[in-house]
Amino acid sequence: MSENANDLVPDKLTYQTNKRRMAWVLIFLMALTTVLTLAFPDRLAEAESILMTQYISMCGLVGAYFGFSAISGKK
Repeated sequence: MSENANDLVPDKLTYQTNKRRMAWVLIFLMALTTVLTLAFPDRLAEAESILMTQYISMCGLVGAYFGFSAISGKK
């Protein structure tokens, strides 16, 4: 983010806390999706494409959060 975009966030601590909570909720949902898929494979077979899309999207969000956090930590 540029310096000007960084100034648009009035409360940076709350912003970081909310991003961290989002990442933890997504990690929990990914684990839950994995456990449910393994526990009930026949019930979730009909929604396989939806689950795969959801899982990939959640992985992308969590990866982006940790990636951008690591990049911003190097500055």
